Amino acid sequence: MGRGIWIRNGRVMDPARGIDRTEDILIRDGRIVPFSPDEAGKAAEEIDAAGCLVLPGLIDFHAHLAHRMTDTGVNPDLMALPNGITAAVDAGSVGTAGADAFVRNIIGGCETTIRLFVNVSAVGVATEQYPENPDPARFDEDAILAICGKHPDHILGLKLRLGKGFSPGLGLKPLIRAKEIARRAGRPLCVHLTNSEFPYADLLDRLEGGDILCHCFQGMGEHSILDANGRVGGAARRARARGVIFDAAVGRINYDLALVRKALADGFPPDVLSTDVVATSVYQRKLFHLLYVMSLFLALGLPLMEVVRACTAAPAALMRLGGRIGTLAPGAEGDAAIFRLRQGPVEFRDQYGHSAAGNLLLAPLATVKAGRTAYKRIDFEF
Repeated sequence: MGRGIWIRNGRVMDPARGIDRTEDILIRDGRIVPFSPDEAGKAAEEIDAAGCLVLPGLIDFHAHLAHRMTDTGVNPDLMALPNGITAAVDAGSVGTAGADAFVRNIIGGCETTIRLFVNVSAVGVATEQYPENPDPARFDEDAILAICGKHPDHILGLKLRLGKGFSPGLGLKPLIRAKEIARRAGRPLCVHLTNSEFPYADLLDRLEGGDILCHCFQGMGEHSILDANGRVGGAARRARARGVIFDAAVGRINYDLALVRKALADGFPPDVLSTDVVATSVYQRKLFHLLYVMSLFLALGLPLMEVVRACTAAPAALMRLGGRIGTLAPGAEGDAAIFRLRQGPVEFRDQYGHSAAGNLLLAPLATVKAGRTAYKRIDFEF
């Protein structure tokens, strides 16, 4: 009886190995294995990917996945697998009050590989009706350290939201306290800063290597990563040099196309592309899902290899899973996705009315997760 999956004739793009060429991929026993014609002939399933793009399973590094735990949570497998996404990270949906249930019920109940950032607010982002409490006096350090110790393989770090809509009048106090706890936990801090009350330099100069600034291209209010001359500020460049990660995490309203264009023109692309998808934004304009974000950055001029890297090898390393996921190298987990680069005019718009015209859209055809076909479009097969 045959076993495994043989993906043949596809254009394989694997930034982790610097590969962009036509080759065959063989998956057996849930792993990528070195290709050999004899072994391929024994495969139970053969997929002809001629004219298609074959990528490592994509990773959405910033999503909200607490399905049925919060009113923002999407169903991870339904959002991910039909769109070529085989791994994702929840960006602070739950705090210590819900983290254990998240690990047991969401991570334990999904095919998608999932990790999480724990919100420093105990209740996390339970609802969009009002924000979590960012008062540092309310941060429960003992509980945070305990939950990180209990689930060291699943909890990547801590999450904090700052800005006029979340922490009015508190200034840098939540950040200073969150950084203290993150250091003691030995975990990075992921910071959401929108519509800031203070210059970005005040935040960026306090972040360390491995910390993450999400929504790095947000344009709300008077402060952003750009300086008064419309150039990427020195604080952002110093932070990147220290190893701070800049995640686009575009969301519905957390990006400004005019600002993105200036940053890209100034040689400052994102390290990671992600969605910040929630239950009310998945499959809706201006977000849809990760393939929309990838197609948007293609339209803005980011090369395809770099777009793919920002959704595969780069987030895999941040998940401490580099070499295991985010690559099609032999020995890696058997996660792969097949797409068609659909050509034709497509327009992208942000909340400010800025637009970007593109001519490529990544359309999902099939997803393989852990060596099993998890999704395939019927018109791709027949």
